[in-house]
Amino acid sequence: MRIGIVGIGPVGRTLGTYWARAGHEVSFGSRDPVRAAEAAAGISRARAATQEDAVAFGDVVLWTPRGVMPVDPDALAGKVVIDPNNRGPGPDGGYASLRPTGPSLAKQLQEAAPRARVVKAFNTVVMRLLQENPERLRESGAQVFLAGDDAEAKVVASSLAADIGLGSVDLGGLEAAWMAEAMADTFRQAMVTSPAGWRQALVFADLADRPG
Repeated sequence: MRIGIVGIGPVGRTLGTYWARAGHEVSFGSRDPVRAAEAAAGISRARAATQEDAVAFGDVVLWTPRGVMPVDPDALAGKVVIDPNNRGPGPDGGYASLRPTGPSLAKQLQEAAPRARVVKAFNTVVMRLLQENPERLRESGAQVFLAGDDAEAKVVASSLAADIGLGSVDLGGLEAAWMAEAMADTFRQAMVTSPAGWRQALVFADLADRPG
């Protein structure tokens, strides 16, 4: 597949690198051409681009700018658009907040680009863990949670998860995206408050392997 990465922070850069190594053509799009070039350097099937060019390039677009809506909604028309974003921390630096009354970030993106095929996915994957201990993450049976109204788009997102070695769980339509975002809030709160830090990502898998 041709995948456009919009924004090359830890999420965009990590997932884009894995997908390029899995054989997909990846365009790293950034407002900073130097950062785009750094992301693509040394990776076969990867190229540097502007954000606009990355959108035009991709049949699939990973949209990582949180809360930033496309300037030209029609540029995403017909494309599978993966939203991996989560809410930012609260004023106290934590994530222990109630579910917001408004739409999820994924729903906001869909409303801003109504002809896009938006799927919530990858927002519960800890990128640092994927970078530092990918085999352990795969062996744990870690899964990506999917939410979207387009069934074929969710199949594409599930396939991209499988390319990284992750399973997937379909939560239902895009209205369910808030559940994936709430799960990420819960998990990140545990990361903030637990002495074990990000390694808590493996706790449930470890417990699942123990006899009852």
